[in-house]
Amino acid sequence: MALSLAVLVFINAWCIPLYDVDFAYFSGVRVARAAVLALGVNLFWLTLVAWVIIRMLHRRQSRRLHFACHCLFFAMLLRPLNFCRVHILSLTAHQVIAFVKQPIVTVGVLALGALVLWQHRRVAWVMAVALGLLSPLALLILVKLVLLSLHLQSMALPASGVLSPAAPVRAGQPRVVWIIFDETDQRLAFEQRPAGLDLPEFDRLRHESLYATNAYAPGDSTAYSMPALTIGQRVSAVSVKRASDLALTLEDSGKVVLWSKAPSVFSAARELSVNTGLVGWYHPYNRVLASSLNYCRWYPWPGFGPAEAPKFGDALVSQMGWTPRSLEFKQLYVNACRASATDGRFLATNQTYGLVLLHLPPPHWPGVYLPARGEFTTEPMPLTEGYFNNLALADRELGELRRAMEQCGQWSKTWLLLSADHSWRNAESYDGKRDLRVPFLLKAPASGEPITYSPRMNTVLTHDLILAILGGAVKGEQDAVGWLDAHRSEKGPVKRTLLSH
Repeated sequence: MALSLAVLVFINAWCIPLYDVDFAYFSGVRVARAAVLALGVNLFWLTLVAWVIIRMLHRRQSRRLHFACHCLFFAMLLRPLNFCRVHILSLTAHQVIAFVKQPIVTVGVLALGALVLWQHRRVAWVMAVALGLLSPLALLILVKLVLLSLHLQSMALPASGVLSPAAPVRAGQPRVVWIIFDETDQRLAFEQRPAGLDLPEFDRLRHESLYATNAYAPGDSTAYSMPALTIGQRVSAVSVKRASDLALTLEDSGKVVLWSKAPSVFSAARELSVNTGLVGWYHPYNRVLASSLNYCRWYPWPGFGPAEAPKFGDALVSQMGWTPRSLEFKQLYVNACRASATDGRFLATNQTYGLVLLHLPPPHWPGVYLPARGEFTTEPMPLTEGYFNNLALADRELGELRRAMEQCGQWSKTWLLLSADHSWRNAESYDGKRDLRVPFLLKAPASGEPITYSPRMNTVLTHDLILAILGGAVKGEQDAVGWLDAHRSEKGPVKRTLLSH
């Protein structure tokens, strides 16, 4: 019972890195040796503590002591329940809170809580029997840890792909910097922006660009949209094929292709002798698209951070305090924001690379930015406040990128395309509305008067538009208007989300 309880309490620490088949794809490190050793220690000490408490309860019949220990027992079981909410049921905290706020549900929850406290001895006995039935799982975890510790099972991931050396830059070759700010919402970033939220860089870019007001991403999640944007075809299903690839089901034909093998905007650019570079997060671009890239940096989704702790002490603490929105999760996210922004400025200012994709984390949750002070924070932040604060962070990163490009003379020589992979999926928590539109701003090298483009369009055409620019078929914003009219599709985003994020 004690060992089973310890295994359930630390389910976040072992389930994803040891048994989730998708983890190898999304992780930068399959599982660090320090994490394996730390998990063994954490399971040992919690098992020992639980065993001592169980023995003590057998010997002492104090009602208060039993009640307190049973309440602690129930509280510990909330961790595996929360794990199931996030990873199995895919329920957001907002959805759970909205459900519980219903009067009849609230009454039911309070009644159930009162019943559990009243019959705490019987409930604890039932839970203890369940733990006993789960004991084979605990033994399986221990065997897995032993195999990993003795190197009888690999902890490694496939190496990054080999990047091709950059070719000489042809004189007069058009250059494109393509920015995807993750989860940017067209309605809330531009049209119905909250009072007090200043986004001067977004506004400045809008007033010198082709600005599409009815643009829709190919999918409603990063897992669907980013592959679709790079290959120029909408994707109806996504599944992890191996640690370095996704299997994509194409929406129009139903054909299943591997992302790494499908022709992409990068492979097409390389055929035009254009050097390509990418800075991104979530998808392991350096493993999937390396064959068509000359430069690549990527940062994993922080949810897989515990398995990557390089030091034993860090892993030990991480596993004990890990929740999806914990302090360490936010610190990992802050690190990804800082590093990707720095790498992005390097790439955008380097004229060697004619096609640059920057898939940057903000304004995606968790909220980590304080606009009033211009500082990062790992302190708790409400969901809606965090989103709008991170929008200000995206605006700041855009401004820093612009100034860096202006200083080196690349701003006036480069096409800049700014969009998003999907809109804000938790927008209903703010004002009860959900709008699937995303920003789409296209600035030509010689910026002119702003153009507002209102027809409905799907941004999956970005693939073909970029190639038209690199090939010289589109030379300015007016050319882009005609091109969009001829090539746009009114289809909305695919909303299936077999993979989260």
